[in-house]
Parts: sequence; structure tokens; C-alpha cells
Amino acid sequence: MDATPLTVPEELARGVRRARAEHIDRELYEEEKRWRWHPGDGEDPRTVSGTALRREIAVEHEIAARLGPAATGPEDARRHGERRRIKYFPVLFVSAPHIEEGATGAFPGMPTPLLYATCVLDRMLRIDEFPGARVPEVVAVLNPPAYSPAFEEELVARLREHRPVVVGISNLSEGHHFALRIAATVKKECPRAIVVLGGQHEDAVNPDAYRAASRRVAGMSGRRQENHDAFRIGAAELGRLTALQTLARPVERELMDIVFAGDSAFALPEVLKVVADCLPADPETVKKRMLADPDRFAELPGVGSLFMYDWTARRIESVPLSGAPIDGDRLPYIDVTRLTHENRFAIFGHRRTAQIMACLGCKYACSFCHESADAFLYEQPKIRQRSPQHVIGEIRLRIDQGFEAVFFDDSTFTQNRRWLAEFLTLLEEVAAGHGTFEWGCQTTVNDVDRELLERMSGAGCSYVYFGVESAEPDGARVQKVRQLLLVSKADWTERFRDVAHWCRKAGIRVGTSLQFGLGETPEQRLRTLDLVAELHRDGCIPDGCVALNVNSPYPGTRQWLQMLQSGAALPDYREKLVRHPAFETAHQFSAITGPDVEALYLLAADRLGRALHQEQPA
Repeated sequence: MDATPLTVPEELARGVRRARAEHIDRELYEEEKRWRWHPGDGEDPRTVSGTALRREIAVEHEIAARLGPAATGPEDARRHGERRRIKYFPVLFVSAPHIEEGATGAFPGMPTPLLYATCVLDRMLRIDEFPGARVPEVVAVLNPPAYSPAFEEELVARLREHRPVVVGISNLSEGHHFALRIAATVKKECPRAIVVLGGQHEDAVNPDAYRAASRRVAGMSGRRQENHDAFRIGAAELGRLTALQTLARPVERELMDIVFAGDSAFALPEVLKVVADCLPADPETVKKRMLADPDRFAELPGVGSLFMYDWTARRIESVPLSGAPIDGDRLPYIDVTRLTHENRFAIFGHRRTAQIMACLGCKYACSFCHESADAFLYEQPKIRQRSPQHVIGEIRLRIDQGFEAVFFDDSTFTQNRRWLAEFLTLLEEVAAGHGTFEWGCQTTVNDVDRELLERMSGAGCSYVYFGVESAEPDGARVQKVRQLLLVSKADWTERFRDVAHWCRKAGIRVGTSLQFGLGETPEQRLRTLDLVAELHRDGCIPDGCVALNVNSPYPGTRQWLQMLQSGAALPDYREKLVRHPAFETAHQFSAITGPDVEALYLLAADRLGRALHQEQPA
């Protein structure tokens, strides 16, 4: 499209503004019409910016140049098709699954990491304010519950139908192998497509972040340095870590063009602006443009970097973001309207269920969890909480969209009592107006009591998932156990028993995850299973609400850092995981493998029976 400044005739400008107002009234839900960029900003989404106005007029001029003056009748459809070809370029997003078809022990859900990564872009598109001469059109967000031949067929069909200019892939460490396979399929079908990869795995294998964290620890002293000593790594350890970074291998450089490590909510639209300026785009042109102007990314909110392989310099280049934390209240709500797979959970009666994150981070520092480690690695506040009002607005939007239940993906939803009290006051009003609405969350037995559970129930809570891990967890590895001992005389077993019965009396169903391989004895395993079986018999834990896990060293956790420092072989999640289908986590990198994990499953199945989660992804 010609970038020459355009004179904007007032009649055409009025038409553009009228079309925008009609678009907002037709396409947006009421909760979305009250703000422009983020809830509470006080701006009108109907306002047409100068950039958008000039783009629309340029599109009209180009249509007129190709087809002549506007006409009525059959010509309208032709002009509409031409408008789409001129204005938009296709983009496809994929949430890489972490399990294969046949797994029964996992809980596939909404791809919230991907949706939060695209939320700023999605808002730009929903109000037609993408700041570029051409506009990305998200043709689909593929979120398969499992990797399967049917998913591969759908992926290929979408690629052939839309020929996307950009394909974005989000992945966890357990899904990294499948993310690489997806990228290979994309490059086979669409060799010129720009493949962008991001997600928790990329955050956790970012050598720049570890290098910076190690320097910070070296500058500390005393107890503070001791608390973060796991992040103090030398050149040899960094070398081992760098080998695991995506783009470290030649084949990955052929598959992945841009890798996001860190926040991408504001960086992703900026990348797509570069693409729009380079159309018809190819990966190398886009990368060169980005590397030539890194300042445009250095000004963006967010932490982390974008990585690209420079074929001329023969090295991985990084483009850092500003490092400024993103305020969750200044983000728009995620867009759930393009997902190709809808999750319905038995615990909510198979009703439409949305997933929401009210908070990032956790106050605990369990060695097997990446939550608190991520905060230190990227020099972020340990807990990043959205305001109660912001979260309530999203709940109202989901209800308007036809969702009947919400599950909060926060790792420890009840960790901030002051926030929770204000939130529940607001939520009680919502629940009173929608009698069938219910919600669930996950938290720890430390962070609830009888009175709180009763109030949560009164506000619509019907399910709480507790990360119990074991009846007698090792306090050195499970930091929340040590925390309980500081504030209570009850041991972990008695605390879980009490909490489960409080939940039952409040009308709240209990789910739990058990984690084996944390140094427990065979006798402790039996006591764990017997405790859960008892609570199932007592009616506290319903059928299908117990998930089995085997401790696994995931990148970004303190456990993984300890392996890095010890010199032990690091697990490479490029490999396909050979996993036990009945466990959420049980594969070749886990603490228990092979015949031992099968024996553990048989023991659990015998003791727990119908309490075990055994669900085939739909």
C-alpha cells in the first residue's frame, strides 16, 4: 500500500466513523464497549484514530483504482472481497498440546498463556485499531487437547486454506517436542511463513535471564544471597544452559524465526507492525528490520527478549524489552471467541467454563514449581495481582458470552486475604444476579479456613483444587509445608483432613494433586493414598478429582537449577516424552520411571478407585 500522505475527504471520513460505530455496536459485548485499550481507561472504542482513518481511506482508494467507482448489486460482494485482500494478512495461532491422544490423567484446559500473550493484539483487532498499513486477521486459534492425527490434519487444512503470513506457537516444556513438530509442518506447507514461538518453556531456557540473575546474586550478601544461591551459576553452567535454548541447533533455526522469552503482550503487536510494513514479507526481511531498530522494542512494557538467528553474523541475536513490569489492570480481557476447542469439565456438570488468571506468582518457593523462580529470574514482583474490579469485569463479560462457570488458574488463588475479601464482596453481587453461576480455584490448605470457605461458597464457589502433594511432604522441597508449621500446630495430614471436611460442610467439592518422587518412603506413599481414599469415602472428594503426578525437573524451577549446578545431565525437552497415560506428569525425565511408575499407578488405582481422574480429552 502506498505510504504517501492522503487527503481525507470529509464524506469518506464520516463513512469510516459511521462504520466503526456500527462495528462496535454489532461485534462487542456490553462489558467491552465501556473502554478502549483496557478496562477503566475512560476512552471510547468508537473513536477512529488518525492512523486507522488514513488506512481505511487508502484501502478505498486502492479498491477504486482496481475496480472503479463504487456500485451497487453484485459488484458489492466483489468489492468486499477485494477489501479483505487489500486490508488484511492472515495469522494463525497454535497452543501446542503437551499430551498425545490416549492420555487420561491430564486436565486439558483453555490456553490462557497464549490468550494473555495475544490480548493486546486481540483488542486492537476487535476495535479495528491495529496501527499499521495492513491488519493481521487471526484466522483461528488452534487449541487441541492432545496431539493426534486428527489435529495434524486440521493444522494442514488450515495452512493450505489460509496460507498464513505469521504462525504463532505457544508451548510448555512438556509440549516443546510437539511445538517443534508443529513448526516443521508449518514450514513444509508454507515455507515463507514467519514462525514465532513463545511460552513458559522459552522463558525458562533464556540464558540472558540466567546470566543477569546470577550477576544480581553475586552482588548480594548474607541471608539474601543464600536464599537465591540456586541462581548463582558460572560459565560452564551457562554453556550447558545455552545448548538447550531454542535456536541453539541448526534445525531449529530453519523452523523458528522469532522466539519470545518473557512478556509478549505488547511485543507481539510490534512484531506484526514490522511484518505489515514489510509485506509481502519473508522471515529474513522481517528479522533484519527488527534488528536494525531495536529501540522500538526497548520502549515497550514487559520483561525478557526476542531472539532471532542472524544467518549473516552466524549467531543468535537478542532484542530486549524495557524490563518494566506489566500492570495487569492495563491489559484488556483475553479474547476467547476464536478457540477451535471448547472445554467442558465434569466437575462443573460439563457446562461452558472460562478460565481466568487473577494473579501471577506465588508467595511460596517450592523447589519443583517455576512460579516464584520466574519472578526472581525476570526481576519481577513475586505476586502480580489484578484489581478485584478488573477481574469482576472479566467475569461479567464471560457471563454475557454464555459461560456458566469460571475456574481461576492462579496457582494460589487465596494467598492474599485482603484482596480476596474485596473480591468476594463484589462477586457476591454477581452471583446474586446469576443463580446458576459457579466457580472454582486452586490453592493450598494453608490459605483457607472454615469461615473463608463458607463465604466462598456463598459467592458461588463449588470446587477447590488443592496441591496437597503428599500426606507427609518433605518440608525442604515443599516450602508451603514449612510455612504451615510456622503458623499452626496441625501437621499437614490433619490440616488437609480438616480443610476437606470444612469444604464438604460448605458445599464445596475438593480436588487434589498428589506428587510422588519427592523422597517419600513406600510407607508414606501408602499413608498418602489411604488419606485420600478416606476423604473420598467421606464424600469430601468426588469421583475423578484426584490427579497423579511424578516429580519432574522442569526448566525454570529451583530443582532444575540444582541439577544444573550439580553437573548432572539436564533433561532436553526437545525429546518426545514417553509418558504414563494415567499421570499428569510421568515420563523419562521424572523421578520415577518404567516399571516403577506402573507399579505406583496400580497401587493408586487399587487404593483410590473411582477417585482417580481418568478422562479422555474430548
